[in-house]
Amino acid sequence: MSRRRGHQQFSCSRSSFTRGIGENLYSVIVIGAFFAEAFVASFIPYVGQLLYFVLLSWLYAYYCFEYKWGLAQWSLERRLVFFETNWAFFSGFGSPCVLATFFFSPLVSTGVTAILYPLFVLIATASDPEKSIARVKRDSSLFPRLPIFYLANSCSLPIVRFFVSRFPATR
Repeated sequence: MSRRRGHQQFSCSRSSFTRGIGENLYSVIVIGAFFAEAFVASFIPYVGQLLYFVLLSWLYAYYCFEYKWGLAQWSLERRLVFFETNWAFFSGFGSPCVLATFFFSPLVSTGVTAILYPLFVLIATASDPEKSIARVKRDSSLFPRLPIFYLANSCSLPIVRFFVSRFPATR
């Protein structure tokens, strides 16, 4: 009996490990599609650079908080919902890193980003945005959920379906 129980625990942990790997791969595909979306948006006349700035700000903020959320074992869906619900906070959080890339030469911007990014990861990891955002939202609900990752998600699903159909999970 204990032997079977041990097998069930191993099977359960293997299943959760496999699910975690799949979710991380899906996250990489979604974020890659989001970066491609930002890159393409930069070519839109008149508003492209502004849109690129905002999208990159969100991307940097997501990357900074990704470590915290991973340690807290948040699912990808929870991360995206929280991010899209609090998009104004995250656009402000990621913008200092992006400012460096817009106003300095490539060499200087790389150096500034190399200094700022780890600092922002530490700030994100030590922060408690859920509490701060909840306090602000109590006062006003000016910012509805913005489906930031909708296009990236929509582009990623066919890729994932293709791989799932090619490499079905074994049970």
